[in-house]
Amino acid sequence: MMPDSDTLGRQQLKLLLRLGLLLALAPFLLLTAFNQPFFDDFRDAYWTRQHGLAGVQSWLYLTWTGRYTSTVFMTWLNPVTYGWLGGVKPITAALFVAQWLSVAHLIRVLFHRALRVACSWGTAFWVAGLLLALFCNAAPAPFSFLYWFCGAVAYQVPLIGLLNFTALALRVGWGQPARPWRTAGWACVPLVLALVGNELTLVQALPVLVVLGSFLPTAARPKLWLWLAVGGAATAAAVVAPGNWARVIAMAPPSDPLHAYRWLVLGPRTLYSLALFLLKPQILLSLLAAAGAGGWLGRWYRQAGGVVVSVSRRQWWVLLAAFGALHFAGFLLFRYVVVGPPLMRAQNEILLVMLISTALLAWLAAQQVFGATTNWPNWLRTGLVPPLLLTGVFLTGHVPEAWRELLTSAASFDAQMQTRFAALRAAHRTGQPNVTLPPLRLPYGRVLIPLRRFSNDIEFDIDLTPGCEGNINGVMERYFEVPDVCCDTMRTVQ
Repeated sequence: MMPDSDTLGRQQLKLLLRLGLLLALAPFLLLTAFNQPFFDDFRDAYWTRQHGLAGVQSWLYLTWTGRYTSTVFMTWLNPVTYGWLGGVKPITAALFVAQWLSVAHLIRVLFHRALRVACSWGTAFWVAGLLLALFCNAAPAPFSFLYWFCGAVAYQVPLIGLLNFTALALRVGWGQPARPWRTAGWACVPLVLALVGNELTLVQALPVLVVLGSFLPTAARPKLWLWLAVGGAATAAAVVAPGNWARVIAMAPPSDPLHAYRWLVLGPRTLYSLALFLLKPQILLSLLAAAGAGGWLGRWYRQAGGVVVSVSRRQWWVLLAAFGALHFAGFLLFRYVVVGPPLMRAQNEILLVMLISTALLAWLAAQQVFGATTNWPNWLRTGLVPPLLLTGVFLTGHVPEAWRELLTSAASFDAQMQTRFAALRAAHRTGQPNVTLPPLRLPYGRVLIPLRRFSNDIEFDIDLTPGCEGNINGVMERYFEVPDVCCDTMRTVQ
C-alpha cells in the first residue's frame, strides 16, 4: 500500500527539519576539533603541579572555591595538567554531545514516564537538538560555555547533573523501576554534581526539588528525603568552604560603593537585570522560538488524538511559581554576590535552562488550550511554517558566524597556536629569559576564537596582550616556565 500525500509531506517535513538542525549544530561541534586551552586551564594545571594532586584540592577549598567536584575536573581530570594540550578537543566535543543527550534524557522520561505521553528516544533527541541549536545560536558567550575547558566544567557539568538528576527522579516517581531505591541512590550522584559544582545550579535545583516534593506520588516520597539528606550534606560542605567567601570578597569587595546598600535594591535591580537579559534581541527571539516550538508540538499532539494531560489549578500555580523562581534565582544570586548582572558565562547556562523550561511549559499549556478540532488559519496549517521560521532565527545569530569561523579561521588558529606552544616549549628547554611571539592573525574570530578586533560583545579576548604584560602572557610564563612572554604586533607568524 502506497503512503498518502499527507504522510509523505510529514516525512519530508521531518527530514527537512532534521537536516536544518544538523546544519545549525554541526559548526559548533566541528569547531571543537580546533579548540585550544585557555587561561584557567593553564592556571589549574600549574597549581596542581605546585601543590600536588591532593594538596591542590585543599588549597582551592581554603583560598578560592567550595566547588569541590568542579575542582576535581579542573585539576585531576584536566588534560593540560599532564601536558596534553590537545586533550581539550575531545573533551569539549564529548561534553557537547553529553549536554544534548542529557536534555533528551529529561524530555524522554518526562513525557514517556511522568506524563504518559508517547515519546520515542528519537523524538526526544531531535527536540533536544532543536533547543540546543537555539541556545548555540543565541548564547551570550559561546566560547566560555562550549570551548573553554574550565568554563565547560564549571557550567556544563553541573547542568548535565541537574538534568539527569531530574530525569532519574522522574523515573523513581513514575517509571516503576525494578529497584527504586537503587535508582534513587544513583540519582544522588548527578544531584551532588549540580549542587556542589556551581552556585548557579545550586539555586536552580531548589525549585526543581520543590516541584518534585509537590508532584511525586506518595510511594516515592521517602526517596525525596534521601535526596534532601545527601544534597544537604554535600551543599553544606561546599557553602562553609573558606575559599567561597574569599572569592565573594574578591568579586565584590566591601569597598564597592553599592556593596553596603545591595539589600535595599536587591529585588528591583534583579528584575532590571532579568529584563535587560530578556530584551536582548537574539535571546528574545530564541525564547519565542522555543515557546512556539513547544506550543506547536502541543497542538500537534492534540490534533493527533492525544489525551489531554490534566493539570489542576493548584498544580499550575506550583509550576508557574517554580518557573519564575528557576529564572529569577540566578539573577538574584549574582546581584547579591557581585552586585551586578550575571557573568556572561553564567548567562549561557541561564539561557539554556530558560529555553528548555519555556518549551516544556508551552507544550503543557498548548495541549490544554487547543482541542483536536480547533480550526487553524490556512497559513498555520502548512508544514512549511516551522522550518521557515527556524531558518530565519538561525540566520540572525551565531550559526552563520560559526560556519564562517570554521571555514576561514579554525585551521589557521590551530596551526598558529601549535607554533606558539612549540616556541614556548623550546624557550623552556634552552633556558631563554624571554620569548617574543606574534599575535594571532586570522580573518575572523567570534565563537571559538573571540577576538576584540572583530567584536566588542565578547567576554574574553583570548590572544596575548601586546608587550610583556597581561593576564594571558603571565599564565603562559608560569605554565611553560619562561621568565618573560611578550607579544610584538609587528612580528610575523612563522
